[in-house]
Amino acid sequence: MSNVNTDGLPPEMQARIAQIIEGAKQKAIAQHQTQYPPESPHQAAIAMPAAPVAPPAPPVPNLMDHTIALRQEVAALSQQVTAMGQVVEACGQAVGSMYSMFQSQTTPTDTGATYSQNFQEQVDVGDDY
Repeated sequence: MSNVNTDGLPPEMQARIAQIIEGAKQKAIAQHQTQYPPESPHQAAIAMPAAPVAPPAPPVPNLMDHTIALRQEVAALSQQVTAMGQVVEACGQAVGSMYSMFQSQTTPTDTGATYSQNFQEQVDVGDDY
């Protein structure tokens, strides 16, 4: 009845898995019996309807129903577009504040005309060659 393949497992694991499955089956049976208690034959005869009653067919939607549904969808999409605009605005504000934070830390320093000139000055100091 079970579709669990335990062929490659050690015997103690197979036994434990079988025990768990049996416990679950017993629990399901007990739960079903508490939800649906067995009826006496007399109660079953009284409660049995003469013929099954089919549920009524759902009404066919007309043009007004479609129009109302479309208006609701348009309103929902409008709210989503507004929310997306707010997200984009918030992201732009965050990027701008981060940019200004790093921009204010950057102060230009005059270290000389070029990097190579600074390097030459350092080399000239130690004339060991």
